[in-house]
Amino acid sequence: MGAVRFAGKTAALLLAILLLILAGFGLAAAWRERGAPAPAGTRLVPTPYGAVAVGLSGPEGGPPVMLVHGTAAWRGFWKDVAAHLAAHGWRVIAVDLPPFGWSEHDPRARYDRVAQAERLAAVLAAVAGRPAVVVGHSFGGGPATELALRHPGRLRSLVLVDAALGELDSAPGSGGPVRFRPLAEAATAATVTNPLATGPLLRSMIERKERAEAWLPILRQPMRRRGTTAAYAAWLPSLFASDDGALSRKSAGLRRIGVPVALIWGGSDSVTPIGQGRRIAGLVRARSFATLPGVGHIPHIEDPKGFLAALDAATAPDRQGGSQ
Repeated sequence: MGAVRFAGKTAALLLAILLLILAGFGLAAAWRERGAPAPAGTRLVPTPYGAVAVGLSGPEGGPPVMLVHGTAAWRGFWKDVAAHLAAHGWRVIAVDLPPFGWSEHDPRARYDRVAQAERLAAVLAAVAGRPAVVVGHSFGGGPATELALRHPGRLRSLVLVDAALGELDSAPGSGGPVRFRPLAEAATAATVTNPLATGPLLRSMIERKERAEAWLPILRQPMRRRGTTAAYAAWLPSLFASDDGALSRKSAGLRRIGVPVALIWGGSDSVTPIGQGRRIAGLVRARSFATLPGVGHIPHIEDPKGFLAALDAATAPDRQGGSQ
C-alpha cells in the first residue's frame, strides 16, 4: 500500500508541475502578444467569414495568381515568390488564411476547409476580376483544392505544392482532445507560438536545415498579435479533422476537379511524402509533376531557384493564355 500511495503522490506532483509549466507558457504568450502592426500594403478584404488580409503586387492588368500559405505561416513566406511573379507580369494576390497573419480572427472559429475555400472565393471575387491561377502550399493546399471544386469558375488552374490534403476517404473525426480549449491553448503556447519552439518546428519540416534561420523572424512576426495563441488553438481541430464535409477529402471529389492541376513536390519531404503527391496527381490527372531533389516540405524557402523554375513551367500555359 505504501508503494501505491507513493506512486499516486508522485503522479499528482508531476501533474501539478506540468500544469504549472503550461500555465507559465500561457502567461508568456499573453506577455508577448501585445500587438504588432500589419506590414505596409496590407489590405483587408471583407468576406462572409471575416476580413482576410491580402498583399497585392504586380501590374493591375496582369493575369492574376493567388498564393495560399501553409500551417502557421502567412503571406510573408511567399515574399520572394511574389516578387518574382510580379516582375514577370503577374498580378499577385497573396493571402493570410486566418487565424494566421493579419486576417481577422474568427470568434466562431470557422476554420474548416470549406469556410477557408469560401474566404478565398470572396477574395478572388473582390480583387481578381477574372479566373486566377491558385497556388496552395501544405495545409493551404486543402482550401485551394476545395475552391477548385466549389468555385471552378474562379480558377484558371491549380498548383499544389507539397499539399497536405490529409488521409482521403476517412471517417468523420472530432479533432480529438484539442477541442478542449484550455488544453489546446496550453499546448499551442508551449509549441506553435513559443519562440523557443518555432526554430525546431521549422527545421523539422525542411531538409535543408540551414535555410530556417533566415525565415524564423518572418514566421514569428504575426505571432505578436493580440489573441494569437487563443486563435491558433481554436484552429487546431481543423488541422486534425479527418472529415469536415469538404469535397476535397474524398478521392471521388479529386477526380471531379475540372481545372488543370500541376504539382510541385520536395523529393525528401517527410511531412507529406512524395507518395502522397503521386496519388493526388493520379486522381486529378495532373498536367505536370515537378520533383525537387534534396528538398523537404517547404520548397520555396529551401530551393528558391529550383522552385521558381518549376513554378514558371507549371504556370506557363496560363500566363500565355492570360496575356492574350
